[in-house]
Amino acid sequence: MTIIAITVALTFVFGWVFYLIANLFPIPGSKFVGVTVFSSFMLYFPVYKLKRNGIIFGVTAVLAGVMSLISILMGLAIISAGLMTELISWLFLDEFKGWKLRLVTGSFSLFGTLNSLLMTYYLAGGYGFSVLELIIPFIIMTAISFIGGYLGAYLAYYIIKRYLPEQ
Repeated sequence: MTIIAITVALTFVFGWVFYLIANLFPIPGSKFVGVTVFSSFMLYFPVYKLKRNGIIFGVTAVLAGVMSLISILMGLAIISAGLMTELISWLFLDEFKGWKLRLVTGSFSLFGTLNSLLMTYYLAGGYGFSVLELIIPFIIMTAISFIGGYLGAYLAYYIIKRYLPEQ
């Protein structure tokens, strides 16, 4: 529980800085794309350390609760991304290490961006646009978020292997 609390606190503080920087880009959904590397980076550590199912949902549920104080839609995007990522981890993770762990924790950013874009589209009245006008930015943003998420998970993996060797 302490690891989850520390992870959420650090994610909130440093994530808020990245979130504010991402506000410089006037594209819907860019705020979550702006924090993709960092969110997967922070999610990788507790999952790697605790090595069991439910950790992803635990971290994202607490983070969603905290972030819902700022924006309920942000909290909904985080909790739904956490649920989707947890489902993927149940399906594909047999051991909590290797490229599968990096892929699963990196997918959190993909699902978060996907959920925030869908919420923005349906709640902000995106019906004024045709599907063709939105599909290219949608694909680009989700691809960037997945690549950023995987890079964040890989960076966490690299730091653990290089600077925090197992005893």
